[in-house]
Amino acid sequence: MRKIRQLLANLYQKYRVISPDSRSLALQNWSGKSFGNYLLRSEKKLLAQNCAHLAGYRMMHIGLIGDSCALEPFNQLHQFYIRPSGNDCAFDCSVVVAANEDLPLPSDVVDVAIVQHALEYSTSPQSVLAETARVLAPGGHMILCIFNPIGPMGLLKWPMRWVTGRLEYDFFNLRKGRVYDWLSLLNCEVIGVEDGAYNLPLGGARSFRHNSGWQKINEKIGSPWGNFYMIHAVKRVAGGISNRTGTWRPLTAKPYGSKRTNINRSPQN
Repeated sequence: MRKIRQLLANLYQKYRVISPDSRSLALQNWSGKSFGNYLLRSEKKLLAQNCAHLAGYRMMHIGLIGDSCALEPFNQLHQFYIRPSGNDCAFDCSVVVAANEDLPLPSDVVDVAIVQHALEYSTSPQSVLAETARVLAPGGHMILCIFNPIGPMGLLKWPMRWVTGRLEYDFFNLRKGRVYDWLSLLNCEVIGVEDGAYNLPLGGARSFRHNSGWQKINEKIGSPWGNFYMIHAVKRVAGGISNRTGTWRPLTAKPYGSKRTNINRSPQN
């Protein structure tokens, strides 16, 4: 019985999701390698094509960054990053060191929020999504980049974790439908979904070309089996019923002895 408990404990330690604080630097180093760089460049390309035109003043980024600034295609004047540690940002940018589950921001202040693989690598994806929706302004845009469970990296997750123990495969599998439900509960409407990065996460740098035949075929037919999917959602807030009070004119009556009395009244403008 003791051996069985020890085996279960070892399996738990091997397959549990590690805190982002302890692995942020390792993931940042992975994003600079061949496949990680290919993945982030594919996402940056889709962001530039579909989201660079979004209006607003404040823009927030949560998650993996890579070797270059992920917000380069955007024109918002105030751009900043939320990072669990300040040691893994090698380039010059505005960085806020904070936990993704507890953002040090007031509500309804961010116009565009990019969440790039922060959900999968967190201990509570729902908390990260809820906190992002809280700081997002009404009508603001939320862009989610998430690993696809039915894509090459998602399908290879379990064998690669068992054989290699590499941290990049230590993530939650999040289906599109599951994320849609969470967004609906947070009053966020999904207005677009894109898939990308169809090459296998195996091999050398030549295997991760954006102009490969396999990549082009899947992009042309809109295949849903990419390594990641990108969700574009907008925060919708109902207007509600206003409590405006108006000043009413007093009752106007005809002279005494008249058969009818005017009881119509209307608010003053």
